[in-house]
Amino acid sequence: MRDRIHHILKSLFYIYILGLCFCCFWNFRGSIDLSTEWIGLPKDKIVHFLLFFPMPVMTYLAFPKLRNTPRKYLRFSIFIFVCGVAFGAMTEAVQWMTGYRQCDTGDLLADCCGIAAAIAVLQIYEAFIKNWRDSGR
Repeated sequence: MRDRIHHILKSLFYIYILGLCFCCFWNFRGSIDLSTEWIGLPKDKIVHFLLFFPMPVMTYLAFPKLRNTPRKYLRFSIFIFVCGVAFGAMTEAVQWMTGYRQCDTGDLLADCCGIAAAIAVLQIYEAFIKNWRDSGR
């Protein structure tokens, strides 16, 4: 049963990556207006934050053996941040090469913020779980 759940979570991770690529490379001109602001922030930066926030969480769920000890979890956190930043930079570079998208370092910064925020949430979750397990519950 556990193997089946991990298989499903890995499949969802890969579907998420494909969906992220779709959102980063599809030509949305004329269909979605992200040129305005929402709560004082540019909408497109909020979208980038929200698109990249699930990356560490999905990786965390899909690959539990990468984080099953405290040392591995620290390496996992660094690894997923570096990979996420590299993925964000790659998407911006590919967008620059298309004729219909633009490369924006602000988008990359929003991607990095989404990844970092998710890692922080996971750190809090891990600390909570460790505390809960140590208390004997």
